[in-house]
Amino acid sequence: EEAFRGLRTNMLFMLGASQKVVLFTSTQPGEGKSFIAGNTAVSLAYMGKKVVIVGLDIRKPGLNKVFNLSHRTEGITNYLADPEHTNLFDMIQHSDVSPNLDILPGGPIPPNPTELMARTVLEDAIEKLKERYDYIILDTAPIAIVTDTAIASRVADMCVYVCRADVTPKLGYQYINVLRDQKKFDKLATVINSIDLNSRKSGYGYGHKYGYGYGHKYGYGYGMKK
Repeated sequence: EEAFRGLRTNMLFMLGASQKVVLFTSTQPGEGKSFIAGNTAVSLAYMGKKVVIVGLDIRKPGLNKVFNLSHRTEGITNYLADPEHTNLFDMIQHSDVSPNLDILPGGPIPPNPTELMARTVLEDAIEKLKERYDYIILDTAPIAIVTDTAIASRVADMCVYVCRADVTPKLGYQYINVLRDQKKFDKLATVINSIDLNSRKSGYGYGHKYGYGYGHKYGYGYGMKK
């Protein structure tokens, strides 16, 4: 809990006064991205801020597990696919963790996730959410595996890149330098998850996992050959 308070403090220090949208991503699945995003949202809500966390990892939703939601729940993909006949706010669920925290699930897994993320309706959805919430947390897909997150970066004020000790390959951690050099995000930060503070090891021992395979090992859904 204290660690998330520290993360919250540093994140708010980096954000400008009018900046509300924080995107969480990682290199590959299994690094705790949704866990970090969810607990950061909770921490902001405990501070008295009105927060919504949005499941934008629409190929493999992680928020459903974090907040015990049904995988059949309607969500953001319904709105992105048919905004004229869908009320965005009807799909938002209230969290039982805090009255200040709401959840907008990913929704049904679509056959065209990249195309949905590229639609201007995503900007419209974020603008609608800004009218009701102090902060919008986006739980997105691993950015080194699929292009969805890079496409969604246009609506974010800041990116938090999550890595996990003894899991993230060294090349994966270095990918943050690629994002910096490509200027994908105005503000870019990193979090190292699951560090064993009692460990005497001098390094993470990354050697057993060079190269990420870009999704073919993880069954990451549609569009992997694009």
